[in-house]
Amino acid sequence: MSLSRRSLLAAGAGALALGTGLPDTAAAAAPFRRRYPARSPFVRQDVATLFDPDTGDWHPRLYWYAKAVGWMKERDTTPHRHDSWLFQWYTHGKPGPHRVGDPPEWRQCPHGDRYFLPWHRWYVYCFERIVRRVIVEELGRWDQADWALPYWNYAHRERGDGSAEYRRIPLPFRQRTMRGPDGREEENPLYLPPYDTGGRCRDAEPLTPPQVDPSQAMTQEYFWPPEDTPGAPPGFSQVFERQPHDAVHVLVGGLMGAVPTAAGDPVFWLHHCNVDRLWYAWMAADPSHTPPTGWRWPAVRPKHSPQDPDEPYLLRDADGTRITLRGDVFAFPHRAYEYDSLTDGTGAAGSNFAPLAIPPRRAAELAAITEEETHLAAQTVVALTPVPGGAEALQTTTATRGGDQVLLTFEGVRATREPCTTFSVFLGDDRSDTDPGSPAFVGLLTFFENVGSEPHPEGLTFSFDVTEKLRELRGLSAWAAGGEVPTVRVVADRPRALAADADPRFARATLTVV
Repeated sequence: MSLSRRSLLAAGAGALALGTGLPDTAAAAAPFRRRYPARSPFVRQDVATLFDPDTGDWHPRLYWYAKAVGWMKERDTTPHRHDSWLFQWYTHGKPGPHRVGDPPEWRQCPHGDRYFLPWHRWYVYCFERIVRRVIVEELGRWDQADWALPYWNYAHRERGDGSAEYRRIPLPFRQRTMRGPDGREEENPLYLPPYDTGGRCRDAEPLTPPQVDPSQAMTQEYFWPPEDTPGAPPGFSQVFERQPHDAVHVLVGGLMGAVPTAAGDPVFWLHHCNVDRLWYAWMAADPSHTPPTGWRWPAVRPKHSPQDPDEPYLLRDADGTRITLRGDVFAFPHRAYEYDSLTDGTGAAGSNFAPLAIPPRRAAELAAITEEETHLAAQTVVALTPVPGGAEALQTTTATRGGDQVLLTFEGVRATREPCTTFSVFLGDDRSDTDPGSPAFVGLLTFFENVGSEPHPEGLTFSFDVTEKLRELRGLSAWAAGGEVPTVRVVADRPRALAADADPRFARATLTVV
């Protein structure tokens, strides 16, 4: 990828409007609208258009973001200030337990539930407003009054290797120093050391296209599975949270690799800016892509641990005003910001992932199961044992095209610490087949909100509909020679990066017919 100085200055043309003042409660915000005809002065741009990888030139928006981050970090000696870096970080998650005197805003991000996307939209928006105020009022840059967060467009696709630069952690976040307007080198507050648990797990190595592909989420019909539609797919929010949201967290790793530390990395905000953009892109892609009705913010938010206080969702605005999220979950300020594109980097046609599924209920017919907890290494063959009649049920279901499905489910998926790698699931006993483009590829196991003791110490459940995969592989290698059930392999995508003390594992795996 080659970016000219002209492209840096022209970035943002042809933007699409989304949704300027901020009420002190979410209930006072505008109701949801699928289209936003009014324009916003605040345009969120692809970060790849804001720097030149050949010359190292930065757009002023990135430079002043870095300066604002540095200013906020200098306030960490008084972390109860709403505009300190630690306050904003700890609002998402905080290492260690809740302590007496901790602000009620700390440790509140929702993961694995219906508030995941709406809460992060508010969180990123308030952070953006705080950074803009710091740039304009504290750093005196009134020419940046329209400053907006950039987004990391890691799923951008183009022919050849041109998209690899987009899939790298953006260059300005990998440089120890930056050049100021006067041309002098200065410390870069966006930088974190690579291959460091207190920094990141990678440097310039690009993520792979399958790891960042949002295609499966973008093709979901519903935002959340309707309660009156048994057997419906998981919906946009749940699929998207696993892939690519969690995968990007895991693969950047370091601070980004676990909920309590993730927001301490300045690239976190660009990742979640793109998460928000892709949600808007899903809504804009089809008139039927609308949020559920009747959802209300809870009076007491779900807790990260039992010691957390009984509080609603709370955020701080640019001037420190406390915002209580209550009322309609999907209400949001109109003309808050817009994106320069809702079509770029929104997924490739023909995804090779097996569909994510809602975990099977007790009425499902168990066909095979593991007998003990499985600890994952560079490549692990999952020892599934058939139950009586299970092998026959699998053979019958995959031999005909009836209405039954075969689900491959992993329960209690968790790790002691961030493993710095995702794990790919494959069918078949060909240990040399680790290609995500292979018919044997199923999907990814990720370790983010299921790392350590919170917020999900019991682990997560991953369920894949492998019916069509098994049918496609009949007569090939899905069943090992003489085997009664399909062979399942779990492969570390970056085995050399796998942290020795991470201990990624799952409590059990099952094959069920539903």
